[in-house]
Amino acid sequence: MEQQAKILVIEDDENIRENIQELLEAKGYHVKSASNGKQGVLEAIDYRPSLILCDVMMPKMDGFKVLEYIRKTSTIQSTPFIFLTAKVDMQDVRHGMELGADDYLTKPFTTKDLINAIEIRLKKQQKVVGEYAKVKHELDTTVFATYYHEFNTPLHGIIGGLNLLINARESFTDKQIHELLLSILKSGLRLNHSLANLMLFEEIKRAEVYTELLSMFSNGKTSGQWPKRLQTELQTMAKEIYNRASDLNFDMEQIDLNINPEYLLRIVLELTDNALKFSKSGQKVHVTGKKEGDNYIIEVRDIGRGFVLNSLDDIAPFKQFKRAKFEQQGLGIGLYLVKRLLEFNQGELRVVSSEEEGTTVTVLLPSLDL
Repeated sequence: MEQQAKILVIEDDENIRENIQELLEAKGYHVKSASNGKQGVLEAIDYRPSLILCDVMMPKMDGFKVLEYIRKTSTIQSTPFIFLTAKVDMQDVRHGMELGADDYLTKPFTTKDLINAIEIRLKKQQKVVGEYAKVKHELDTTVFATYYHEFNTPLHGIIGGLNLLINARESFTDKQIHELLLSILKSGLRLNHSLANLMLFEEIKRAEVYTELLSMFSNGKTSGQWPKRLQTELQTMAKEIYNRASDLNFDMEQIDLNINPEYLLRIVLELTDNALKFSKSGQKVHVTGKKEGDNYIIEVRDIGRGFVLNSLDDIAPFKQFKRAKFEQQGLGIGLYLVKRLLEFNQGELRVVSSEEEGTTVTVLLPSLDL
């Protein structure tokens, strides 16, 4: 496979450049060359080589600057890079390695040295690519399976329930029909929740690429009777999805907050949803909010099964804690979305959780009433 690899040679000395190219082509490699650093960078972007051989000392742009550009260009940043140099200076070597160089060849070098260096780097890169492909496949498979389960399960509940009502309505009592309608509603709410989370996740990912869109997440103020709306939404979720309306304790003070009301609603809904999801019927879930100093403190507390969280860095998309042990609903992105929305709005997230003892999630948001 290495024999079909594409090599880019960046060398200002014409004789050396042509000799290397002829040698590598004789060994079966596909080779392109560039006579200076600037041309080399452009050639690398266009050619997408399997490996780059680059002289250190060149006019216009030296090898270090070439490597710096390569490592900053997403399409070629992982390309193996070997420096060609007339002398070995340890300070230069350290500098090159810090920039991401893979190896150095000192001129003059033998054909054996050159081929060995190239083959070693290509084999390592092939292994890395193989491992990456495996991990990516596992991730893609996991994410797809999560999507499929989260969308397909409630959809089947909706379709199945409606089919029963249409085709066998006479077989059910009024009470059974009412229960069936509640089941359809629960499935619809669950599907709507998953789709809303996925849409927000995609919006955040897009804004991370097109950074001018990030401001959309930090614009807006929350004022007025927002606690009443929030309480209504939480009570609906507790009643219709979890059948636990009596387990919810809600007490939030009303002040003006420096966050879009839709994002505030999403934050508290996600945290309360998790608290209800990971605790049992009869176990209270407390949702409180009050002003302390310059911040508004929101706390969502349950006495459910809890989980182990070493740091907030563990909160990542499509990652559910203890999924292997417990069957869980959800895409595994709710807590990640809360974390990102708070980061966009100068907020802070704190999580204290112990297995079988419960979880307390605290949110700090800047208030406008300073």
